[in-house]
Amino acid sequence: MIGVDGDRLAVVALDARRAQDVRIAGAKAAHLARAAGAGLPVLPGFVVAAAAADPEAHHGESELRRAWGELSDQGARPLVVRSSSAHEDGAESSLAGLFETVLDVHGWDAFTDAVRRVLRSAHRVPVRQVPDHGHDGAARADMAVLVQPMVRAVVGGVMFGADPLTGRYDRVLVSAVPGGPDRLVDGSADGVRHHLTRHARLVRTEPAEPRGSRLLDRGRLRRLVRLARLAEREFGGPQDIEFGFDADDRLWLFQTRPITAMPTAPPRGARLLGPGPVAETFPGVVQPLDEDLWLAPMSYGLTLALDLTGSAPRGQLRRLPVVTTVDGRAAADLRLLGAAPARGPGSAFLGFLNPAPGARRAAAAWRTGRLRAALPMLAVDLMADVDRYLSELPPPEEMLSGRLFAAVSWGRTVLASLHAQESLAGALLAHDSGATAVGEALAVLSEARAAEPDDARLVARHPVLLSLLPPSLGPRPPLPARTAWAGVPRGTAALPAREGCGCGCAGCRRCRPPWCARQPAASRPPGSSTIRPAWPCCAGPS
Repeated sequence: MIGVDGDRLAVVALDARRAQDVRIAGAKAAHLARAAGAGLPVLPGFVVAAAAADPEAHHGESELRRAWGELSDQGARPLVVRSSSAHEDGAESSLAGLFETVLDVHGWDAFTDAVRRVLRSAHRVPVRQVPDHGHDGAARADMAVLVQPMVRAVVGGVMFGADPLTGRYDRVLVSAVPGGPDRLVDGSADGVRHHLTRHARLVRTEPAEPRGSRLLDRGRLRRLVRLARLAEREFGGPQDIEFGFDADDRLWLFQTRPITAMPTAPPRGARLLGPGPVAETFPGVVQPLDEDLWLAPMSYGLTLALDLTGSAPRGQLRRLPVVTTVDGRAAADLRLLGAAPARGPGSAFLGFLNPAPGARRAAAAWRTGRLRAALPMLAVDLMADVDRYLSELPPPEEMLSGRLFAAVSWGRTVLASLHAQESLAGALLAHDSGATAVGEALAVLSEARAAEPDDARLVARHPVLLSLLPPSLGPRPPLPARTAWAGVPRGTAALPAREGCGCGCAGCRRCRPPWCARQPAASRPPGSSTIRPAWPCCAGPS
């Protein structure tokens, strides 16, 4: 009568122990059977399964009619007929919406038609979407049918026992609509979203509801949060729950499954690595030689800058590199560099009790105050010194091995100073001060590009332009075609007179070795466990 051989169908009561077996009842029914066994508010019902899956169960069309009659009061009470595949509602994939659900089923004929429709819906899933099986009959053979009474919910919705977007396990998200949860599940309604703590404290509601027409009052929200916590305790993790409140304000659990999109919680103290601010400098794959020549000095220079400004504990800076590689790509510690929040739930209060960060910043305030005033002159001195040294170097192919090694060692040392200066200038000075190498390079390029279109000659004349390009041992990428940077005071002409004859000429500012040359920032090789200040002006009171 229902389009399949009745002797091949078995009937398993939802409160039977066998109904908790996914291989017999499918995942949806098995989860509800387990929840009912744990005392959660689950409607009664039965499962129509393949007789081969449960030889001990009663089977045949007469048994199916008997179960239908008892549950529906011989057709007087409407039923819900839903799919319960072994492949639904899993930890990795829910296959939500792919199989059939028939609501408000009245009478025996409508019931048998609904069972037939649900069984046939197993063919909707392509083989590639069904895990752990390799033939067309897998989904149909594992398809069961869940039958329960139809509840006329006045309010229904979906609840997440954790926030699947932010990964916060201390939040419960509830979305509700008038009536059952079906309009919310199929996307035809957005519903009202409530963000709550695990203790049922309401954090916010989106969109705001008028006070007199709230779908979920505080009492209902508390009951929902309690249901989420009980379900999590039973199933060992936060659940994706469909629920409804009936006309008598009874809460019913319609469906529960693991949150498939929940990110794995990182271990306590885990680092957050990403390309962040180093992506422009190292946009491609970093080779081992690149890492040694350029990445290590960058990491050490940023470490110096973070230490000078008191942005991170010195012990942490000694222990963890600021920049490293992940699968051949440059990655920075985003929390250390301030590109991602460094605090988790509850840490704000602990930070208030801990005096170390404040003391560290207070000690750094004296240094950074003097450093902010000195940085423009330091920048010009450093760039002039580097340019002068580079201009005196012959081409690499003309160097003897000893001089080439010395040049490479010098480059690694001075790169740490340059990275420290760049990061400090970017953090402490106005963006249009022209005191960074990039600012100087953009100003040079803006002035020189019109007169000299050839990149090689431009770089030979103005080595600072190399700061606009990622470091590479291969072919040099082209410089930007044009820049809008203009009208910014730059170079030695923009600075006040310094030591020397006192006339203010460029020679006065370059006639003595700059501070960075007298005491370089990277006084130890990159990777050293000792952090020293980059310049004497930052060393603290004498």
